[in-house]
Amino acid sequence: MQPLTAHEFAELDAMLSTLRLRLKVTPCWEFCEGFMAALVCCRRPMAPDEYLPVLLTTDGTRLPLDTVFADVALQQRFLQLWLQRWRAVTLALDTKVTSLDDPGAYQPEVVDARASMVQPPASAAPGTHLPSFGQLWALGFMAAVNAWPEEWAGPRNKAAQHWRGTTLDLLQALTLDDNDTPTLWAFADAQAGAPSVSEQRMWAFGDAIWAVYNMRDTWRQLGPRVETVRVPPPPGRNDPCHCGSGKKFKKCCGRG
Repeated sequence: MQPLTAHEFAELDAMLSTLRLRLKVTPCWEFCEGFMAALVCCRRPMAPDEYLPVLLTTDGTRLPLDTVFADVALQQRFLQLWLQRWRAVTLALDTKVTSLDDPGAYQPEVVDARASMVQPPASAAPGTHLPSFGQLWALGFMAAVNAWPEEWAGPRNKAAQHWRGTTLDLLQALTLDDNDTPTLWAFADAQAGAPSVSEQRMWAFGDAIWAVYNMRDTWRQLGPRVETVRVPPPPGRNDPCHCGSGKKFKKCCGRG
């Protein structure tokens, strides 16, 4: 299995931009990356035709997938690249690593907007907000959690409760702005400019990735949610019989 190249990630971004011209609410790739991570960790496996309409139409319209992609060729290519990235993320999260610097570790595909864009584009409105490092990834993750809250409900298992709570707390914290003093660069090739990320933010980002690992492992051990089967109490002897005969239970199915 080959990981996506920089060219293929750029191709995905271009496809999302194409969809955004028509749908307006289609998110950027970093948001999609976080959404995907949550789905990979989700307790219930989902098919793309269930979750992609939710992701690509973030205003809640949930259009059918063939309506989201008016172009069949665009849809097929997007699915090809999406599933290729999905397999890579799954493999990384299922691989035992001791450091996030390990070549096999999960590395979310994120950008440092505050380093790569010193000033917003000329077309942007005054006061345009530049997201903090990892913020859009975390927002995408939490969007998937909020779309299927029943799949992220607190389990009975105490260890699972702990990791679920920790994961959601860390990802939720990462959705907030980095307002601490920037002293670091997220990527080595950005060190020519001014620091753009605080040390606290870098630690928080790493902690969030480890939490995703733990959540994936926890849900895999527990397996899919098992719905509680509630058996209704038997009818009283003078109640109408459940077979629909119109007779009392004692004179129908309850005889004998």
